[in-house]
Amino acid sequence: MMKKQILSILLVAMALPVMVFGADKLGVAEPISKGALKAEEVGMLWSMLESSIQSEKYTVITRSALKQMMTEIGLTTSSDLLNLNTNQKAKLGMIEGVKYILVSEVGTFGTRINCTMRVIDSSTGEVIPLRTANIRVKDLDELADQLEPTLEKLFSDNKQLRRSALLTPIVKAENAPANFADDLTVNMENCLIQAGLQLQNLKSVTKILADNGIGALAEVEPKTYSKIGKLLEVELLLQPTITKFELQAFPFVVTETGYQGVNYVGAIDGYLRVISAQTGTVVASIPVDLKVYFQNLDRQITMNWTTADYHKYMLKTAIAQQILPELFKSLQEPAPVQE
Repeated sequence: MMKKQILSILLVAMALPVMVFGADKLGVAEPISKGALKAEEVGMLWSMLESSIQSEKYTVITRSALKQMMTEIGLTTSSDLLNLNTNQKAKLGMIEGVKYILVSEVGTFGTRINCTMRVIDSSTGEVIPLRTANIRVKDLDELADQLEPTLEKLFSDNKQLRRSALLTPIVKAENAPANFADDLTVNMENCLIQAGLQLQNLKSVTKILADNGIGALAEVEPKTYSKIGKLLEVELLLQPTITKFELQAFPFVVTETGYQGVNYVGAIDGYLRVISAQTGTVVASIPVDLKVYFQNLDRQITMNWTTADYHKYMLKTAIAQQILPELFKSLQEPAPVQE
């Protein structure tokens, strides 16, 4: 049955795009496969993504039009869209007619397929944090079932975020730099604020709790949480924990030329707990398990990087690729019904 459904989706995709007068246009980039799918399966997923955008507000442009747009700013692959430099972002913003570009990455998480979808604002070249989604499924058939409702939420404008407080990160990683907790806090705050979330000032949260006789949250009785929610005027508490953070250098020599260089590989593990400020219930526990292979980046980008630059890139990548997609699922709530 599911194979027939996929075939039907592909047949519909062949007729795309059907332009609707007045609709905003968006491009769907070729999915980025990280070894999870074969070439023909990537093509199937690309067609399914195009045909699963069922909205009168948006019209999918042709693949050739998107390719031309990318070529104009010097891009060759979909992954380039996630690593735009300042000049490319400016050029993308000058191209008229397309509001968003959908970029998807497909890899594996254990034995399951993991699909992360991000929406890029064409006017700025930036990924929109609130328009990020993650699907983890057992196979391509299950992914096909979940695409349409996921994309509907992804492009919906009726997004409301539950008020939250970001708590001081718990850093257990032995090799983490001295300012790691501050860097993590600043990066997460920036991403959440850009998405429209209002956060309590970090220091005031700690002080308010202490002034009211509330110490370590792990030792608080459940009934105390209703008091915490009222004191902070928030619904959720966000508690990041990092258990591993390291950057390894691997020297290499090119035999043919004698060129010597260093490849860097970063690793960051941990989790983010989303806790109800009314009941103490763990709403979500978001795992972080990321490796960053810096040799995949353009050498011109990393040419003058310091160790701190590599660390910041690791943090931003972990937040964008693994934390935000799952976090926004926890922060979102249905829009109020209009009577």
